[in-house]
Amino acid sequence: MTAAAARRPSSSVRGPGADRAVPAADPAPRGRPAPADRPVVVGILLALFVLSIAVTAWRHPDGVVVSRDPGYAPMPVLLLLVPALAAMALTVQLPRGRGAAELSVRRGSALRAETAVLLGLVLAFPLLVPLLPTGEDYVLVKAALFLLVPSVVLALSARRRGASVMIRRPEVGAAVIALPALVLGVLSTVGPFSSGGPASWPRLEVLLIAATATAITAGLGEELIYRRFLQTRLEALLGPWTGLLLASLLFGLMHVLSHGGGAWWESAAQVIALQGTTGIALGLMWRRWRRLWVCVLAHVLLNGLGVLLHLLGLLG
Repeated sequence: MTAAAARRPSSSVRGPGADRAVPAADPAPRGRPAPADRPVVVGILLALFVLSIAVTAWRHPDGVVVSRDPGYAPMPVLLLLVPALAAMALTVQLPRGRGAAELSVRRGSALRAETAVLLGLVLAFPLLVPLLPTGEDYVLVKAALFLLVPSVVLALSARRRGASVMIRRPEVGAAVIALPALVLGVLSTVGPFSSGGPASWPRLEVLLIAATATAITAGLGEELIYRRFLQTRLEALLGPWTGLLLASLLFGLMHVLSHGGGAWWESAAQVIALQGTTGIALGLMWRRWRRLWVCVLAHVLLNGLGVLLHLLGLLG
């Protein structure tokens, strides 16, 4: 081993699933680079998001209620989008770090098979939700489909023949890249861009259990499957922006039964406009820095900062 090699950081870090993360300073991993985007496809996906925002604003001129729990005030769609747009703007302005966040495809056939499995899981979940009799079943099914099953399947795939895709991560300070997550969580919870909180809060023990379950299944589970697993593979197959937008579209549609309202097309437009746009902000953080914890932090703050402020007596 040369002196330079001895000084270099560990050459790789095995991540969850059949992908592998390496520092950007390491030599380029073997494999072909991810393909370039097709502008027409990117344009169609962007147009779908813009159309969804326009339809939602048209169908809800007095504002959208973001939760079915009583107490939330209707808010104009454009105001609700400000936290995600602010997080996106901050993400692209902050330093990328040393090196580039690149993907390298090592096993194309395995990559396609893994992507098909992941797509099946994220499409199956909203179809199963109406069949679940209790909230406990919802949590268990979500944990299974978003955490357990994909982690096991992708780990087995990687064990057989190695990682299907390599992820190069730039070297960047944690304090810097945490800023967009904080902006997204804080602006969505307090201030003029927040729709408030519930009219009443459950008992303390129920609230803590629900918040913990949400942090695990949504904060960790959704970010793991939609960003780390699915977006990475869609980027490697279709191009960076196509993968990001398509994963965000599916992320938004996952909320159609829990957050939508009205006819099916109104519900679809609403969740694409709101949750889908939030997915773009989260996906942009993942694409720029390839640090899952940033996305998890942002998602946990989105769902849990209001609970924390309530427990501290700062939010009624």
